[in-house]
Amino acid sequence: MKDKTLLQALILGVGQVGAKILSLVFLFRFANDLGKSTMSLYAFAYVPFSLFADLACFGLIPGTSKLVSKLLGQNDEEKVNYLLKRGTLYCIIAGIFFFLFMLFFSRQILSVSLFDGYDEATFETVRTNLLMASLSLFVLPLLHFYKGFLQGHFIMYPSCISIILENVVKLVLYIVLAKFIYDTKLVFSVFIIYLVGYIASFILLFCYVFPYYRKKSNKFASIPTLLKTSIPFGIATMFFTIYQFIDSISLPILLPVEGYYTAYMFETIRLIFFPIVIAQALGGVLNPRINYMFQEDRVDEAKAIAERCSSLIIFILVPFMILMRYFSADIYNLFYKQENGATILYHVASFILFFGLYKVLIGISLGLPKAHYIIIGTIISAIAKYILNYIFVPKMGYLGAVYATLLAITICILAAYYVLYKEGICLFIKNVKDIILSALTTLGSMLAVVLFRVCFLLNHYPAYYSVILYSVLLIGVYYISIKIFKQTYRYCIK
Repeated sequence: MKDKTLLQALILGVGQVGAKILSLVFLFRFANDLGKSTMSLYAFAYVPFSLFADLACFGLIPGTSKLVSKLLGQNDEEKVNYLLKRGTLYCIIAGIFFFLFMLFFSRQILSVSLFDGYDEATFETVRTNLLMASLSLFVLPLLHFYKGFLQGHFIMYPSCISIILENVVKLVLYIVLAKFIYDTKLVFSVFIIYLVGYIASFILLFCYVFPYYRKKSNKFASIPTLLKTSIPFGIATMFFTIYQFIDSISLPILLPVEGYYTAYMFETIRLIFFPIVIAQALGGVLNPRINYMFQEDRVDEAKAIAERCSSLIIFILVPFMILMRYFSADIYNLFYKQENGATILYHVASFILFFGLYKVLIGISLGLPKAHYIIIGTIISAIAKYILNYIFVPKMGYLGAVYATLLAITICILAAYYVLYKEGICLFIKNVKDIILSALTTLGSMLAVVLFRVCFLLNHYPAYYSVILYSVLLIGVYYISIKIFKQTYRYCIK
């Protein structure tokens, strides 16, 4: 069962990492085509859109996944089929509602999040971009609902294929259209390209889901039950979007320095999400699996999986975090050209461990009875983020926003550990030990890389060659060292 869970996580993780790579290639070309000033028009429209997209899809993937797995655990397959039909109608209504909300209140939304000193022409350009982005709200709720429905059946490969297809379509369309469209019209067109990519992904998922529509169904209070299940997930999984929105309305101090806002809010975040999506995939698989096991009273097996997976993600995230900091200049300059972007990436890389660990912890803990503590922790962390931003940012600039985020997400992490502790899954001490071991091993591996760099200078090769070489060397030495330590520890125990 442990290996099957990790295999499903691997399938979903491959899809998400592949999609992130394609997305980064797309954004790399897009950013270089636009330049600093025009890119900001995209960023100021994308941040509020992403917030309302999350609201429209509020907890649908993990919530639907949990409810479906719970019903299957109770042998209520006919209720699962009814949930599909009623959930489809709910998602259509949700998409229409949030699109109309964005249509009628876009001016008020932008007046809060757009920077000071904008002119009317800039405002209207950003508003048009926001409305074009909002067209995707017709598709996104159904897209998330279908993914959650299939993942609740422990079928992960359709989600894997769909997100890769979505990003392939976006990249191909952009390459074709970018030859004929320039400047601000390119931003407008990109949001249309996003919609086409979502539609392609939706059609693929619909093909997998369609047979379930024809199966016998049994009525129950499906939508209230779905909302009751999804709302905790929606609140807990929106923490990053909430943090970004708070940053977007509290960082005017960054705007006088050209490129800081885009580099902090958009570019560096895309780079650090490569390792985080691995944790996101693992958390997405753990959610229905842990819930299913608790329904069948297989608590000991759930504890074993939780312990193994939380340790695994720590041993993955820590070296990636340190690598991202060590090679911040090389990695950032491979994709973007902002003058201060590499320095921002160096500090933002700390998010990798915090966000990644929390995504795994909520995947475990939100399947448990005391999940309301997660909701409370997320709300408190959002309030703390808002207050800390206004304390730290005027004195420290973007670093203040970084530190505020780290402190706020720590509140969420502690809430998740508390829920697990109450259910008898005690991971805190073990995870702290894993972090210390992983950090020490990574630093030792880094020393080996530094010595290698001193002995074999490769300055005459392109930068990305040295980044790849040294990263492979560090990861290789790191995992060999971890393996040796574990074998030695087991031998000493015996």
